[in-house]
Amino acid sequence: MDRLLRAAGGFALAFLLVLGIVAVLPRAVQHAVPHAVIGGAVLVLGAVGARRASGRPR
Repeated sequence: MDRLLRAAGGFALAFLLVLGIVAVLPRAVQHAVPHAVIGGAVLVLGAVGARRASGRPR
């Protein structure tokens, strides 16, 4: 259960990080970036964060 919560936390952190980065971009750039790219970035960063948080299995 602890791993599941850490993975969810990793995805939440990645989501907030990507949204923060997109928020500081100029409006023209925000509209030019497809939503699929933003979603893909969230998934990749969340997976990396969850993998680092989980560490080695015991």
